[in-house]
Amino acid sequence: MLGKSVKSVCCIYPFMFLVVAVYLVLSPSYGYSQNFAGDTIRDALKESASENDAIIVLQFSATGMTESAARAFSNMVSQNLANTNRFNVIPLDAAESETEKQAPSLLPCFDIGCGIQMGKLMESDWILTGHISLTESGLFSLNVKLVLIFDNTLAFEDTIRFTDETMDRQFYLLANRIADNAPVIGSIVEANNKIAVVNLGDRDGISVGDNMVIYRNLTVRSDSGEDFTDTQRRKNIGILKITKVGKSVSEGVYFQTIETPEERQYVTTFLDKRKQIKLVDDTRKELDTHLRNVFEIKKSVVLSPVKLEDLAKRKWAEKLEAKESSQAFWKTMLIGSGAASAYFLNQFESSDDVRLMAALATLGYSSYKYFSLRGEIDEMIEEGRYKGYLELQIRPDFGEIGLSYQIKF
Repeated sequence: MLGKSVKSVCCIYPFMFLVVAVYLVLSPSYGYSQNFAGDTIRDALKESASENDAIIVLQFSATGMTESAARAFSNMVSQNLANTNRFNVIPLDAAESETEKQAPSLLPCFDIGCGIQMGKLMESDWILTGHISLTESGLFSLNVKLVLIFDNTLAFEDTIRFTDETMDRQFYLLANRIADNAPVIGSIVEANNKIAVVNLGDRDGISVGDNMVIYRNLTVRSDSGEDFTDTQRRKNIGILKITKVGKSVSEGVYFQTIETPEERQYVTTFLDKRKQIKLVDDTRKELDTHLRNVFEIKKSVVLSPVKLEDLAKRKWAEKLEAKESSQAFWKTMLIGSGAASAYFLNQFESSDDVRLMAALATLGYSSYKYFSLRGEIDEMIEEGRYKGYLELQIRPDFGEIGLSYQIKF
């Protein structure tokens, strides 16, 4: 009876160890995957997005025509902008009426300076100013400027020339260029440390594969002499790659971050792919510089000179490949020795002592080698990420969203 009890105990523990070892081996080794609960995603995707960005199209200043004619042209551009579904156009009459009540000295308003003040009164996000002129030959020339009120930046400028016959088409094309080149700005409605849901979707022109810059606004206080003034500045904290798009919201995974994004922080991108690529590329360089400096302080990593970067990257990749190959070997040994140990324990007899001890010894040593290599590979991956050797990519895994890595040359 005692022998049977010993045999049962000896059989149970190796099986438990084998189950735990196989679970650890088959779990994602280098995953950065982490999902929202399914209910959270479904609920977030049902939420309605905030209203489109508000814009005021100021009356165009004019040369060679009356102010009423210039106002008619500005109204036509305003109507075309409304048709893009990109902006919520505030009627100029309503804006001027409210300005007349609160700040009559701003009227009449044709330029950027008073336009920004008018936009703040109306809580608008954008203003569009323009100057239209008529030549003796009957050709019209219109120059427009789009300004973001938050930080007074000139987001877009264009000049078109048209006649009475080409006017409708030129205004249509101009409105679409403004919509494509004005940065799309939204906010995060749900976030964890790997995935975020933003209030921009298909109706805003967002599609799967788009990249967005994640940022937050910082209030900076400066001494202006007699008083302190607070100014808002933008701090970029990461890049979001869109993987799912709904009508009014989208879901994405973090491509690169310097801190964990949070709800009510902001995202921005461009519908124009060239401007979107440039925005993301500039932001990646900014974030990468910050991450490299942090990594050097934390890990004391010495970065190679720029001219030797490819050689260093290749050596790093070859070393990583060798460790992964060795880890795959010890993974096979771990599973095989575990199965052998379980078999010999199940068929335990006094004559099997040597084979059982050999199998258990192999299991122990292969477990040590496997998990040691796993830790070394994780450190190399972290080093590769901060040195810019790795590129995160979306990896579908049974319907779940995760991230994997890919070596770039």
